[in-house]
Amino acid sequence: MAMPMFGRFQMHPGGGVNPPYSPAFPLEWETRMNVLEVVTQVEREKVESLLADTGFSLVNDRVAFRFMLSPEHTLSLYRGRMFDLMVTVPVRYQGLFTQTHIYMYCSDPMGIVGGRELFGYTKKDCDFEFFEVEDGRVTGSVARRSIPLAAFSFQPDANVPVVRLTDEEPQPGGELHVRRLPDPDGVGVAYADVVYRHTPIEYTDPIPGHVDLRLYPSEFDPLTDLEPKVLGAHFMKTPVYGGGFEVEDRRLIERRLP
Repeated sequence: MAMPMFGRFQMHPGGGVNPPYSPAFPLEWETRMNVLEVVTQVEREKVESLLADTGFSLVNDRVAFRFMLSPEHTLSLYRGRMFDLMVTVPVRYQGLFTQTHIYMYCSDPMGIVGGRELFGYTKKDCDFEFFEVEDGRVTGSVARRSIPLAAFSFQPDANVPVVRLTDEEPQPGGELHVRRLPDPDGVGVAYADVVYRHTPIEYTDPIPGHVDLRLYPSEFDPLTDLEPKVLGAHFMKTPVYGGGFEVEDRRLIERRLP
């Protein structure tokens, strides 16, 4: 049986995606992105408590809210567009200067399952709005199961400084997560993998501006508990992001057994 193509990528027979005769997602993908990044300041102790069992060392007290529209994501061919909201912090671990997403939301089921199963992303389902206007304004919102989570309105202003996730250059590269597998016969963790991936990203020059960021309370998605203070915002695009094993660095850093 011929395996389906996703853009220029094909499902890999024996690729480890269950079940082998009906895998849920391909291992490779690519897209271009439009990204509104809002850099905020959060009490360091709040983020450290979320990362307590990871072993990752938090770099600073900044948290980036990245509203990301992928107009032509190869994982979302039949739905048209994919959207992600990444809530990201910079971390260090075993010599890596990288990032982890403390919260993440995705509009496409294939993107959710692939992100969680492959890399341990914190992805959950969401609905979204994302609008770009000719004068450079960007607006949108994110909801999960009809419960509003976030809304934003961005107005470009070339006189505003660009604030990054860290003051260090280059910025942290790649992503690091703990991918946990629940124990099938009870409450617990069968094993946990520390997984790293790095995909080269070439952004356009950031367009700084003013942003109105609003977070809404939710029992199961407590973004408001972070109480972030906005430091700055900028808008960027990428010509191509992703592109398969030949350009990505994917590594199993360690396997933790109970």
